[in-house]
Amino acid sequence: MNKNWLYYLKNTHQWALWARQYSPLLLQVTSTNALESYHSELKKTTSPQHGLIGTCNKIVALDLKKRSNSDYVAFEFRVKKISATGIDDDIFREIHKFPFPIQKLIVNEILSVESRIEKGKDLPGLMSLECQCLFFRKYMLPCKHIFHEQIHGPRKLLTIDSWKQFQQTFDESGFEIYEHCELINFEILEKNKNDRAAENRKLTVNELMERTRNEYWNIEEIGDEKEKSEFLERLKTCLDPILKKNN
Repeated sequence: MNKNWLYYLKNTHQWALWARQYSPLLLQVTSTNALESYHSELKKTTSPQHGLIGTCNKIVALDLKKRSNSDYVAFEFRVKKISATGIDDDIFREIHKFPFPIQKLIVNEILSVESRIEKGKDLPGLMSLECQCLFFRKYMLPCKHIFHEQIHGPRKLLTIDSWKQFQQTFDESGFEIYEHCELINFEILEKNKNDRAAENRKLTVNELMERTRNEYWNIEEIGDEKEKSEFLERLKTCLDPILKKNN
């Protein structure tokens, strides 16, 4: 028992990510480093010796700096193109149609295919453009398993149309798309939860009917006429209000 506890204690990060599985956004945002960075820089640029106006000026200057950095990143998000070796030109042309941060993610996944092969891993055997790996659940993008199947397998899952579907998700927005995915996945989660509840109700009804039949056949075999009549009367007394209510 102690050994199991020590194992789980060393893997708390993985357990935390597992709890976020329903949300691609939560799988990505695992810290508050950006906010902490802002507060840290604010502390460095301000001083107790500053007056109210001086402090406000420092805050405004820092906000302008952060906004400028944000505008630069937003510009590169759409314009910058990644370069890499060992990737097919046709695949590269499709990759360049994504925002720059997405290009880096996809290229890293393609380069990971060779690592899978070196480790002796077989083809994933995927039949569709869906994978259960953490990367796919995080970003909803082609992962190394899909590329392994695409490059070395018999099935070419990444057709021109499927590339377009991945690319179009970023046409109108940036990483905000994952906020929408979170809502969709949450709805799916709720639907699955409701389906499980319905299935549990069916199992409960089947169990009650089975127990009732067993009790009847037991009395039918070993009971006398009085016991049989009393059982049927009790059963009717219990069921009549329920059946009449639903009719």
